[in-house]
Amino acid sequence: MQHTRLFLAGLLVLGAACSSDNTTTGSNTSDDAAITSDVASAAADGFAEDVDMMGGMDGGIGNALSGSDNLVSPGGNRPSLTGCSFAGGSFTCPPVTKNGLTVTRTITLFDATGATQSEYDSLTTASIHVVADLAGDVTRGPWAATVARHRDFTITGLAGTETTRTANGTGNETVSKSRVTQNDSTRSYDITGSSLIHDVVFPVRASDGDNGWPLSGTITRNLTITLTSGPHAGRTTTRTVVITFNGDSAPTGTVDGTSFTMNLAAHTATKR
Repeated sequence: MQHTRLFLAGLLVLGAACSSDNTTTGSNTSDDAAITSDVASAAADGFAEDVDMMGGMDGGIGNALSGSDNLVSPGGNRPSLTGCSFAGGSFTCPPVTKNGLTVTRTITLFDATGATQSEYDSLTTASIHVVADLAGDVTRGPWAATVARHRDFTITGLAGTETTRTANGTGNETVSKSRVTQNDSTRSYDITGSSLIHDVVFPVRASDGDNGWPLSGTITRNLTITLTSGPHAGRTTTRTVVITFNGDSAPTGTVDGTSFTMNLAAHTATKR
C-alpha cells in the first residue's frame, strides 16, 4: 500500500509539472507550426524595413517599403539629409510619413579619424551612424499589425571609391495587434523583441538598374510572442529568426530552424 501511495503521488507531481509547462510556455500545444509561420510573416516585414533603411544609408523610408524591386531610388548612393538640421555634431531630421509609417532619425557622419562632419562627402566620409524610429500600421497580405521599431546602426567602408559598404547594429521592436487571417479565422498576437545586425554587406549601385540587395551577413531577431486570441490566449512563447543574405531579393530565413523564403520586396515569408 505504501508503494502504491508513493507511485500515485509521483504521478500527481508529474501531471502538475506537465500542466505548468503547457500553460506558461505552451511548448506542447498543437498550434506551434501556425505560430512559427505567423512569426515568419512579422519578421519578414521587419527584415525588409531593416534592409530598406540601411540601404539608403540614412534610416529613411525608400522604395522597398513601397514594394519596389529596387532597394533605393536612383542616385541613392548618398544619404538624404533634406530638411535635416545640423547641431552638436549630428543631423536631426523631421518626421517623414509614407504608406502609413512615420520615421524619425538622427544621423552622424564621421571621417576616417572619427571626427564628425557637417556634410556628406563621397571621398572623405568614412562611416555613418543612424538612430531611427519607425511606427505605424502595416498590412502585408493576410498579415497586419501596428509596429514600433527602433534601430541603431553604423555603416562603414565609405571612404574613397568603394564597391561595398557594411552595416552593423542593434534594434528592438513592439508588434502589437499582430494578426493573420486565414480561412475565415484570425490568429492574433503581441510580439516584442530585439535584433542584431551583423556584417550586412551592401553593394554600391553602379547604375539605376541595380537593386542593391545585401550580398552577405545576417540579422537575428529574438522574439517573445503572446497569444491574444483563441483557447490559448495569454500563452507566451519565444522564437529566434535569422535571415542570411546572398545578393538576392528573396534570401532564406529560419524560425527556430524551420526554413522560409523571405521576400524583401513583398515583405512576405513562404515556407520552403
